[in-house]
Amino acid sequence: MEEVISDPQYQSLLILWLAIAVDALWRWPQSTHPLTLMRYLVLQMGRKVVPSSDYGPSQHYISGSLAALVLLAPLVICVAILVYMAQYPVFFEAIILVALLDFGYQRQQYKKVLASVGRNKKSLAREMVQTITARQCNSLTDIGIAKAAIESLWLKFLYLYCGVIFYFVVAGPIGALAYRLLLLTSWQWHYRTPNMVFFALPVRKLVSILTIPPAVIGGGLTLLVSHPINGFNAMRRSPSKDKTSLLLALMGGALNIKLGGPVIYANKKYRYVRVGGVNEVKYSHMLAAKSIIVYAMIATASVATLVLLALASL
Repeated sequence: MEEVISDPQYQSLLILWLAIAVDALWRWPQSTHPLTLMRYLVLQMGRKVVPSSDYGPSQHYISGSLAALVLLAPLVICVAILVYMAQYPVFFEAIILVALLDFGYQRQQYKKVLASVGRNKKSLAREMVQTITARQCNSLTDIGIAKAAIESLWLKFLYLYCGVIFYFVVAGPIGALAYRLLLLTSWQWHYRTPNMVFFALPVRKLVSILTIPPAVIGGGLTLLVSHPINGFNAMRRSPSKDKTSLLLALMGGALNIKLGGPVIYANKKYRYVRVGGVNEVKYSHMLAAKSIIVYAMIATASVATLVLLALASL
C-alpha cells in the first residue's frame, strides 16, 4: 500500500479524486479564492496597458501578448519551483488542482437562476445569469435567460471542468495551472469589449486551440450519456461550423431545443445562427441540461481515472 501511495501516478489519481470531491461538496468562497485575485490583476493589467485606438492592430497584438506573458509566466514559474522544491509536493499539487477546478461556482449560480426562473422572478434571474456570462442580460426574455444559462453552463463545463482535468492528466498540475490562467485571461479580456478587440486576440487564439481537445472529449462523453444520434445530427445540420456553434448544436440536439441566436455585448447586437433542435427553451429543459452535464461530469471523471490507472500500470 505504501508503494502505491508513493507512486507519482497514483498520487495524481488521489489528487484528482480529492479535487473532484471538493468541487462537488464544497464551495470555496469567491472573496477568498485565489482566482478572484487573479481576475482582478488580469483586469487591471488589461486596463492599464491596452493601447489607445490611435495605435494600429499590430501594436495591440504585441501589447496583449506581452501583458499576458509578463503577468502569467512569472507566477507559473514560481509555483513550479515551489512544487519542485517542496518536501511533500503532493500537498501543493492538491491545493493547486482544488483551486483550479472551480466549476462548482458555475453550478451554484445556475441553480440560483433555476430557482429565480421557477419562482418567475425575472429581474433576479437576469442578475444571477449575469454572474456566469459575459453577454448583456438586462433585456433578456424568459427564453433568453434560460438559453444564456444553459449555454454558459455547457461551455464552461467543456472549457473549465474538462479542460482543467484534461491538462492535469496530460501535463500535471503546472500544465493545468497555465491553461486555467490563460482561460481566465481570455474571459477577463473579452474580445467583444470594444477596446479589447485586437488586444485580446493573441490570448484568445491560443486558448481557442487549447480548448479543442477537452471540448472534443467532453462533447463526445456528453453524447454518450444523452442522445448521441440527435446530438450528432444537430451538429451535422448546423449552418455554421465554428467550434462554438457545433458545441451548442450538440447540446441543443441532445435536448431538442434551439440554442444560439442574437446576443448583445456592450450595447451591440451580434446575430449568431440558431442551432440545435426545434423547440424553444423551457424550464424543464434547464433541469434536463443540468442532469446531462452532471452525468457528463461523472463520465469525464471516470475516463480520467482510467487513463491515470493505465499510466500507473505501465
